[in-house]
Amino acid sequence: MATARSNTEQHETKSCPRKDGFFDTMSLELVPTEDGSNTLRGPWGETYHSISGAVQESQHVYIKSGLRYFAQRDAAKGCLSQTIHILDVGFGTGLNALLTYRELLTGLFPESTSIYYEAVEKFPLTEDITEKLIYTDSGQEIEFFRNIHRGSWGVPFQAAQDFTMLKHAGDLDGYHPVQGIQIVYFDPFSPAVQPELWTSDIIAGITPFLQKNAVLTTYCCKGSFKHVLRESGFEIERLQGIGKKRHILRAVYCPHNLLMTGVTSSSIIK
Repeated sequence: MATARSNTEQHETKSCPRKDGFFDTMSLELVPTEDGSNTLRGPWGETYHSISGAVQESQHVYIKSGLRYFAQRDAAKGCLSQTIHILDVGFGTGLNALLTYRELLTGLFPESTSIYYEAVEKFPLTEDITEKLIYTDSGQEIEFFRNIHRGSWGVPFQAAQDFTMLKHAGDLDGYHPVQGIQIVYFDPFSPAVQPELWTSDIIAGITPFLQKNAVLTTYCCKGSFKHVLRESGFEIERLQGIGKKRHILRAVYCPHNLLMTGVTSSSIIK
């Protein structure tokens, strides 16, 4: 994902689309962040993570506000499933996946818990880049980080014990994830450079695959995206941000909201 705002490149439009392999032809700059971890500055001039702290931000937005919230909420209700299904929109550096695996190792979940991690990424990074982004000194986590990047695209594989990964290289538009998603890390580049990913059409493509009360978290609090989520059946909550980001967003999928207004997920899809 991207949160830096020094955007000097003109973003893609329908009349002037980016060519396939666009990222391959542009240099990716390694950028240190304030918590000591690195991120990348991409071709649009945005960084993949906040320069206030890459690990710190991902931990707050996606792990604390998403994964932990979901696990604690469902455990309190006595309905935490044995397999937690996560969709990561914007796989990028793999940091969100690494931090999710770290949570699995810390004992937050019952020992029988496993993760099914589905990730979508239009511009996969090459290994020479990901090797510069290892976010840990733990041998076990380093092995996992390399596994998720070296694993095949398009087929499920075991990235570690109790952690299954499925990576999709391509557009989110038209992609059909595996049914039963419980958590969405919504982490693409910002609406300023990828406005097509922050639309009702994109969310409508995801909602049929969500479980009731699925949790979506994102760093973006733009009013138009909050409207999209509300109209798609989510109850939204603005949360305290971290670093230079004042607020982040958490949304819970409540399809009964749509039924009450006579709208269903299937009727939204064009």
